[in-house]
Amino acid sequence: MAKHFEDKVTMDKRFEIVVPRNFAMVCFQLLPPSVKDLEDETLRQSSELERANEINRKLLESINSTGRIYMIHAVVGGVYMIRFAVGASLAEDCHVNLAWKVVQEHAEAILKAC
Repeated sequence: MAKHFEDKVTMDKRFEIVVPRNFAMVCFQLLPPSVKDLEDETLRQSSELERANEINRKLLESINSTGRIYMIHAVVGGVYMIRFAVGASLAEDCHVNLAWKVVQEHAEAILKAC
């Protein structure tokens, strides 16, 4: 079922898989709109990372605040990512689909606010 969720993330160009799927864990992030107006490449990369991290923090808080699903985060190499784990013995594809729908709804709201 993690593969099913990973496929959904991969198909949505607003997101990316941050690290390869490992068993039942999918690590992903929402890609923010680019910081294009900065001329200094190092500063631009730093600003984009900070912005991506902040947007994903907000996304995770928004998702978890609903109580419909609960996800956790990790920071690896300074990159904030959202972790989705599906390992419950009673989990079905409909639960994965619901989780993805919740992620998409909240991502849309976060991106509109940017």
